[in-house]
Amino acid sequence: MNDKGLEVFNFGKHKNKVVTQVFKEEPSYYDWMMNGDFPMDTKRKLTEIKLRSFKK
Repeated sequence: MNDKGLEVFNFGKHKNKVVTQVFKEEPSYYDWMMNGDFPMDTKRKLTEIKLRSFKK
């Protein structure tokens, strides 16, 4: 979380960027992470964030 309470990536090329903004600008990043070797909890949280953006 950043100082505004938004989820941010803490690694990679999008380090310190807001997750929802990255998914908006580069939708394929979500797919890359879902197909990658990331923990299930990480994938679950990313899916939760992505689905939340559809409700707006």
